Amino acid sequence: VALAALKDPAKGPMPKLPPAWVKGSARGRRKGPDDQWQLPGIFFSGKRASKLLTKMPLETWMASDTIRPLLEPLLLDLVSWTSESLMPSWQTKKHSDKKRTDLFEWNRTLGDLLARVVSFISLDVARNKLIRPFLADDEEALSVLARFADMLVRRHICDAATIPATALPLLDDCVSRVLNDRTFKPNSWRSGQVNGYALPELIAALMFVNVEKTAPGAARYANGDWSQVETIMPIIDRMVRHVGWSSFVMGKFLDLCERAGRAYPISMFGQQANAALSAIGNAEEGWTGTMLSARMAGVVQRQAHWNFPLRLEDAQELLKALDALI
Repeated sequence: VALAALKDPAKGPMPKLPPAWVKGSARGRRKGPDDQWQLPGIFFSGKRASKLLTKMPLETWMASDTIRPLLEPLLLDLVSWTSESLMPSWQTKKHSDKKRTDLFEWNRTLGDLLARVVSFISLDVARNKLIRPFLADDEEALSVLARFADMLVRRHICDAATIPATALPLLDDCVSRVLNDRTFKPNSWRSGQVNGYALPELIAALMFVNVEKTAPGAARYANGDWSQVETIMPIIDRMVRHVGWSSFVMGKFLDLCERAGRAYPISMFGQQANAALSAIGNAEEGWTGTMLSARMAGVVQRQAHWNFPLRLEDAQELLKALDALI
């Protein structure tokens, strides 16, 4: 019905999605308030929607002054339904066993869908209506955000001829989510150890190393051309200075430095490396058992070679990093 309305705007407004949950009679021996909530009899099938929406010409529709006003309410409805499904507003128990376990495919589809449309929407709407619900401290919400960031980098940073104005501010919001993650609480249990699937995917995207193989057809970065690295430097700088002490984040940072080569500015590298090294005590076991120290020493050596003769301040930063590594 929704797709028919998009194809023929004369048919009227888009239908609303059914609710994510409905309140019913509690069954069984449990009598807690959360037990009264169940899935509705008529429900939205994320799995089926995933197969349909990935084939839809969303960019063409969003560029149409006729269809976009119909599609935008559907997008907001999909975001609202998904966030309520993953993080029910009625949930009273922090670790409730009422979790949707059937939305993995849909979560990834929605993340990609949002990445496809944000360049057609104002930053305020994209940030506050589409992305903010998934910035919550919730593992399921993080899966949507990680996919969004990954596809945003691929579509609008690496592939786009011109980077949309909304792209970097939205990625900066994703950085804030990473920095606030309990994983990076200093001196906590397993501090800095990045686990799971969503958080590693998100960090790789925010370090712009989420494309594994060289893509010659890309506009920048993924094609091996890092001459525009200054454009994304605010995102990289914030990540490395605040959580570069984590072995996982540092590994991605060194991947970036090795890929960018001489295009990576020595002045930024030295300061970022030392900021991370000075905070390595935040990690429970530091970089024990990794090759990070050797890899960083290699990057230091190459930076010194590429930028010889060195400015005094750059030489001091590199020497400071080497001293810390020793």
